[in-house]
Amino acid sequence: MNFYAPPPTITASLYVRIPDAVRCKDKDTEWRGGFIRPFQNIFLEGPVYATSGDLFVVDVPYGRVLRISPSKEVFVEAEWDGEPNGLAVAPDGQIAIADYKQGILTLDPFTGKISPRLKRRNLEHFKGPNDLIFDSKGNLYFTDQGQTGMTDPTGRVYRLSPDGKLDTLLDNGPSPNGLVLSPDEKALFVAMTRSNAVWRLPLHADGTTTKAGLFFQSFGTAGPDGLAMDDEGSLFVCHPSLGSIFVLNADGTPKARIVSGTQGVNITNCCFGGREGKTIYMTDSLEGNVQCVEWHCRGATSVPSVARKAL
Repeated sequence: MNFYAPPPTITASLYVRIPDAVRCKDKDTEWRGGFIRPFQNIFLEGPVYATSGDLFVVDVPYGRVLRISPSKEVFVEAEWDGEPNGLAVAPDGQIAIADYKQGILTLDPFTGKISPRLKRRNLEHFKGPNDLIFDSKGNLYFTDQGQTGMTDPTGRVYRLSPDGKLDTLLDNGPSPNGLVLSPDEKALFVAMTRSNAVWRLPLHADGTTTKAGLFFQSFGTAGPDGLAMDDEGSLFVCHPSLGSIFVLNADGTPKARIVSGTQGVNITNCCFGGREGKTIYMTDSLEGNVQCVEWHCRGATSVPSVARKAL
């Protein structure tokens, strides 16, 4: 039940369309998204903005990381036999990748080389990693979504420490997807796509979590996907079947709704960036576009520096 008035609506604008020359028109893929709209030989997710002014995104079905330069030119930074979903920049400037097929990988921006970071839990393959984020201590949180959902609520959320210790924070998630930390890093928010919800996991000093609860409930054919946070503690919830980002205050009350500024509706992920860290970049996945909106404050985490010799 919601007694609050509808929040103001903000319309995004097109930042860049991935050119046809960069789309894989003549390359087969096993990946099938199951969308009603036509597939356009690309599917963007996982945006990460760097201090260089470059925006990195993944092309899920074709196993690629693309770089969008400040002048909006698009380059293929890496390509491999994988299905990448999420990106996160490590403290050393390397780029961690959540890959559905191969686990957690690392992209060396100096060479474009892809190498394994964590491909298995003990001897068990992951279900299918989806998104990931580093905290200020270098711990890597990631979701293991696979094909879990309401009939198979066994999705997991892990934390990988810098010394290689892997902890399971949650193992009963109905399709855990995007995740983000609160500004004080005392709570982890996780999108549960197939239950159309966002869960809030309190994080204790010893790294454990208890009393996880429901923070946001929505509707639609595909629920919350990517998440972001601003430095006021507002949560940004990307909703691909409703063509929106729902913005919630720190207490969960509605703050704003950002809607697609193009015909695309699959708004899957977003990140903060831009010169002042106040620009929200949104992947319009199925159209192969990136949209943007200027926000009034910065993102909760600083814009990372990617370790490259030259861009």
